[in-house]
Amino acid sequence: MKPKDIALVILVTMVWGLNFVAVKWAVEDLPPLVANAARFMVVVLVLLPFLRKIPGRMKDLALAAFCLGVLHFGAVFFGMKLAGGVGAVAIVSQLNVPFSTILAIFVLKETVGWKRAAGIALSFMGVMVLGFDPNVFEYWDALLVITFGAFIYAVSAILMRRLKDVRAVTTQAWVGVAGVLGSIALSSIFETGQLEAVQAANPVAWAAVVYSGIGASVIGHGGANYLLRHYEVSVVSPYFLIMPVFAILSGIIILDEEFTWRMAVGGVLTMAGVLVVTLRNSARAKSLAVPEVKDR
Repeated sequence: MKPKDIALVILVTMVWGLNFVAVKWAVEDLPPLVANAARFMVVVLVLLPFLRKIPGRMKDLALAAFCLGVLHFGAVFFGMKLAGGVGAVAIVSQLNVPFSTILAIFVLKETVGWKRAAGIALSFMGVMVLGFDPNVFEYWDALLVITFGAFIYAVSAILMRRLKDVRAVTTQAWVGVAGVLGSIALSSIFETGQLEAVQAANPVAWAAVVYSGIGASVIGHGGANYLLRHYEVSVVSPYFLIMPVFAILSGIIILDEEFTWRMAVGGVLTMAGVLVVTLRNSARAKSLAVPEVKDR
């Protein structure tokens, strides 16, 4: 990668890592689904020029946008409401990689070699070590919610594969629309005191919402899309594993969180497993692409 692109990928991971702190601040004053809706209102406002109807693709687009904008990010905001810290949550969120591989086995009928199987097992073993940390065990329900969110992200990734012909920025705009409408609808059913919370929320919460929308979604995902268009997944993806490091450091420096040796061991195991799966998935994709090149 060029030096400027290495700087960009580090910026993306830093923005995503800090987003866990931003979400934590947002849900301290706002109900999770309200905060998610507000975050995506910012996204829609920024990406409004790219919001357009795609003939013949709206059904697939709506399903993918709902899974990502409402279910995945709704779970992230709800999980952060339950969590006592951001470090463990950021690590567990990386389970979307092994979940994607597991879904590929059942949905796409892929076969998995021992290296990928070992990587999957290692990542889940790391989460179990995290869960038994006394500090983290106090909010184990948050880890379950974040794990569900990681699974939904993997589902969303499969749905997004059907939308390769749709501009990424247009897809992102529709994810924003789904995030707003779906979160408001679910909030009206499952949450209470929304109006009072909105009126009482302090400036820090609103600043966190704006950061989450512009920083994590527009800059973060926009930068990631740029990198993935110019480099192979195997080149870019390992850099994304730096994100939990920034989240952990942000939690320690900004939120004064304690980082224990169990969290360190669990984090290393989880991220090592995710790295193995990421690299093996990329290697498999390359091997499958070779015959296609030869046939042309």
